[in-house]
Amino acid sequence: MHSFLEVVLKWEWLLLLAVGILEVLILWNVSKEKREREKLIVEMQHTRVELGRENYLSMIRDTLGKSKHYVYYVSHSLTSGMTDHEKNEMYERIPSNLDHRCITGKDPGKIKYMWEQRRQGIEMRVNDYVMQSTFRFQVSDDIYAVLGFADQGATESRKGILIDNLFFCRMLKRHFLRLWDESVPLDLYLLEVLRITSGPEISSTLEDNAREWDLKDEEVEHLRKLVKESEGHSSRPGQTEKSQVGEQSAN
Repeated sequence: MHSFLEVVLKWEWLLLLAVGILEVLILWNVSKEKREREKLIVEMQHTRVELGRENYLSMIRDTLGKSKHYVYYVSHSLTSGMTDHEKNEMYERIPSNLDHRCITGKDPGKIKYMWEQRRQGIEMRVNDYVMQSTFRFQVSDDIYAVLGFADQGATESRKGILIDNLFFCRMLKRHFLRLWDESVPLDLYLLEVLRITSGPEISSTLEDNAREWDLKDEEVEHLRKLVKESEGHSSRPGQTEKSQVGEQSAN
């Protein structure tokens, strides 16, 4: 009995020390998060706000050119409102070996510009959310966040805010990735649009759609292959629409 009490007393101070260290760590993390939030509030008070479409695009170009690891952005208008010169200025800033992703709205009228983005190595997905919100943003490397706001009823952002805060950028990045997981890959969306505009025989009007979307020869071939695979899946007996979409997603 005496030896048991000695063991308990011997380890009691270690247990208390461990509890104390744990409490300090918890308090330090809470304090750190609080400091980050307070820092963000201060930086928001001195953040850079720009009005006008050109100033907003300048923010996008500048932060894009400084990016080294990733650029994630949400856009509705894409490059539809840009001149060729503005587009080239933007595309010339894209670094190589960049994880570059874009979420845009389900708008058949913007498919031409979705392809344009894809040609630059940007992975595209679509989501109804973009059509319902006037909020656009670009976040890069956990360093820069550019927030864009369109006027009600418009698609192009004309007000821009630049924030260079680690806590805010990581929060925005997590939001983008959640939205990314809920969005539809461009290839699946193209098949969806073709089915709506062409009916069951998608291949019959494929060339017309390809001309409307201003596709290059290799892109037409890519689309033709998608259609052929899709029609092949639909002809399999007993295969459900859900399983077809699953196979397309896996590809």
